[in-house]
This record gives sequence, structure tokens and C-alpha cells, in this order.
Amino acid sequence: MSTLRWTAVGLSCLLLVACGSDDLDEVRDFVKNAHSDKKPKVEPLPEIKTQESFAYNSTNLADPFAAFNLKPAVSNAKGTGASAGPDANRRKEPLEDYPLDALKMVGTLMRGKQAWAVIQAPDGTVHRVKTGEHMGQNFGLITKVTEEKVDLIELIQGPTGDWVERDASLSLLE
Repeated sequence: MSTLRWTAVGLSCLLLVACGSDDLDEVRDFVKNAHSDKKPKVEPLPEIKTQESFAYNSTNLADPFAAFNLKPAVSNAKGTGASAGPDANRRKEPLEDYPLDALKMVGTLMRGKQAWAVIQAPDGTVHRVKTGEHMGQNFGLITKVTEEKVDLIELIQGPTGDWVERDASLSLLE
């Protein structure tokens, strides 16, 4: 009788398991069918542009590494002795300790025809400058002071070692 009882219990459990569900059938169907009709978009590869090859024939063209090709054809000196370099004997002014981009123009002062620019250094000190004075680390000579900006000519060393003049300016902060 015990085997008959165990068999009945086993069959009952088997029927209960077969009738039961884990309620995930809807989720499985969604996962299977959600993106089945969509294909991923893949951007086409960019077109590779072929470069035209160039054969350098030195008999027809100038040598690109010749010494005369390294020096500028026209000197940028404006008659102030830029090619000779800055004056080594000139006493350095206080605003020449700072790079030009670290200085701030905060105002102007006028007396008659004389104009001064009020310049603030990075350490917070305020300086008054006029035409003919120097500022910036590139030997900047002040050429003009207006209400809006200070114009300078800086001396920088070019790639071949010669000194070249470069225009620069410092504008008023608003």
C-alpha cells in the first residue's frame, strides 16, 4: 500500500508541476520579438581619398634645404635695429618681468596731449606707462597709447636666429 501511496503522491506532484507556470512567458515573447524587425544602422565607411604622388626631381627644382631658403627674403626690421637685437645695456623696466598676456590694461590717464595707460601686473601692483617705455618679456616697446588699447612692437628671435619685429597690443578690460 505504501508504494501505491508514493506513486499517487508522485503523480500528483508531476501534474501540479506540469500545470504551473513561472509567468515569464510574456517577457520571453517580448524579448524574442521586440527588435526582431529592426536592423542596426551602420554608417558607411568614409571614402578614402587617394593622394597624387609627386616625384621630386632636383635637376628642375630648387633645393628646399639650401641655406638661402631658411632665411627670410625680406627683413621685417622697421629701422629700429631689429636685426641687431635688443639693447643689452638698457635698464629693464618693471613690467618687463611679466609676459604680455599676464598684464591687464585697466584704464587711461590724460593730461594735455600726454596719454598714459594704467596697467595691472599679476601681483596686483598698478603701473603707469606711456609711449617709448617697455613692457612684456619680448622687449615690447610701446608705440601708441589710446583710450582702448596700448600698441607695442615686440622683438622676437626668428627661426634663423635673427631678430624680427612683431606688432602686439593690450586692450582695455571691460
